Amino acid sequence: MKYVGITSCLVLLLCLQCAKAAEVTFVDPISILSGVLLADSFEGYQLDEHIWFRPTWMSEHNPYLTIGVQNGHLTIAGYSHPAGTNHQYVGIMSKYFRETDVVLVARMRTQSSFSGKGRLRHIIHLCSGDWPDFFTEVSFGTIDMDAPKWFTGYRSEIGEYLGYSQYVEPVRAATGSESVEWRTVVLQHDGQSGSTQNYMLIGKEWVRIGPEHKLSFNHTHIEIKVDANVNETPVWMEVSDVRLYPNPVHNPATIVIGSRVINNRSEHQIHNLVVKIIEDGSSRLLGQAITDEGGQARVLLRTDVAYPVAASVEVWDHEKQILRSAIPAVGVRGLYPGDVWVLRIPPFDVWP
Repeated sequence: MKYVGITSCLVLLLCLQCAKAAEVTFVDPISILSGVLLADSFEGYQLDEHIWFRPTWMSEHNPYLTIGVQNGHLTIAGYSHPAGTNHQYVGIMSKYFRETDVVLVARMRTQSSFSGKGRLRHIIHLCSGDWPDFFTEVSFGTIDMDAPKWFTGYRSEIGEYLGYSQYVEPVRAATGSESVEWRTVVLQHDGQSGSTQNYMLIGKEWVRIGPEHKLSFNHTHIEIKVDANVNETPVWMEVSDVRLYPNPVHNPATIVIGSRVINNRSEHQIHNLVVKIIEDGSSRLLGQAITDEGGQARVLLRTDVAYPVAASVEVWDHEKQILRSAIPAVGVRGLYPGDVWVLRIPPFDVWP
């Protein structure tokens, strides 16, 4: 009976050790490199001069419109008194970026008056530079003071500005709540093919604004502006959570699985592991990949997601999950295409 008791204890101990080894280990992610090029929620009391500036031509056209930062928003506001008829822009411009394979996302809200006769547009604009001035933009407003709507303008050839003097389908009628509800717009540009498509997000629906068009960018920058050639009209535009990041079509997020090295060998297996990235809240699989001999998994993320997001990272060895982590999202910080994150497997002597 004594031997039976000892055997039972050994079996129980082995079972406990197996159960412990089967537990999924949670580790904190280590951010090595952020893929985002620009991310600004306009916190504080003034513009970040490392990102934004106001060129002369954006201040002379309509001098009674002012630009400032209030309550975490960029605000362009005042009464319109345009100096001319066409291209009466007031706004700000970002610094320049070499990357052209990009996505621009921003939230906007407007409380402008749409009475009278003339042009009034609130614009999120992605541009190739000073010359040649190829660009794409999403506007909310009106070309000739008819019913306000969402529409796209772009220039793919020198001297041709489609969406300026007449609407380019598809357009989207105003919801009627633009003054109280924030709207998110997305401008996607494929740096390899030049293909460009703009959207407005309504819930989980990606609504196309304007047609697909092709643009040749040599570099990129952002413009946030109002174009108003109407007199004595109240103008109010708010913008927040602006981010420019690599296009997920070609720019994977890299998850690196690390392990303690003993005698020039990794203590744990780090190659041929499956890494899954799952969006928090929706549980959608954003992408997955297999680690190489260096423990790196290059995960191409979904393209129908406005980043950043909060995400869970799962690491699997065949049918067994061995590791998990969580990448949080706060404001414009979170998981982006082009990110590099490290997950380190704990040493065996501290294995749970």
